[in-house]
Amino acid sequence: MDQAPPDRQIRGLGVTHTSWQMAKDALRTHFASFVPAQVVTLTPEMCVRAQKDREFRSVLETARIVVSDGVGVSWGEGHLTGTKPEKVPGIDLSRWALEEVDRIAGRVWLIGSKQHVIEKTAERIGLDYPRLTLSGYHDGYFSEDHEPELVKSVAETNPHLVLVGMGSPKQEFFIEKNLNDLKCAVAIGVGGTFDVLSGSIRRAPDFFRATGTEWLYRIVTQPGERLGRLPELMRFVFMVLNWNTESDQMSKLTKGSE
Repeated sequence: MDQAPPDRQIRGLGVTHTSWQMAKDALRTHFASFVPAQVVTLTPEMCVRAQKDREFRSVLETARIVVSDGVGVSWGEGHLTGTKPEKVPGIDLSRWALEEVDRIAGRVWLIGSKQHVIEKTAERIGLDYPRLTLSGYHDGYFSEDHEPELVKSVAETNPHLVLVGMGSPKQEFFIEKNLNDLKCAVAIGVGGTFDVLSGSIRRAPDFFRATGTEWLYRIVTQPGERLGRLPELMRFVFMVLNWNTESDQMSKLTKGSE
């Protein structure tokens, strides 16, 4: 298990890298040093889970790099700490990380999604990033008994980057449990990124992304899935607005409902 730096203080929702530049600099450092780093792209649903799930909360606390995946977390963190972090969406961070590994002619592993989706993702990555080595890929549907064999296969290639798209919290637990054994520099939990990279799902047009209304585009194009998220999003808003004192802001996620 990777450990966060000993001097790290948990503030607000726990975002550690509040700008794109900070995130890029951190990834470059880990690609060069091969000190393993777990990257969490924090969403409102993760924050709500962390408040009630001590094991998941521990994963967020020990991840070396935690960025704001979207407008919800950026708003919440800004409200609680006075510092509103930039949005660093998982899909964009994944693409930038692939570009950086391509630049240094490094190695990449992909884990997650359905077999046909991960195969198409691997094909697209091979075409779009010709200098990197795609060392391997595996769908996200494997048994606990098969997990050690998969981790060993990844470790044998010593990849710079491992993208894990199995949905939260499964992907965060997988990375936290296996980070050192994966023998990688950076492992990122990327949610549904492979659906976008493979072309299975269309990314929201530039207008929606630029205006922070990508959520609206998703509600229109994926109403069943997105409307189902509303109760958790309302819980997140309520949680942030009912955060009390400064000391409570800094400790609520670390203490939770013990």
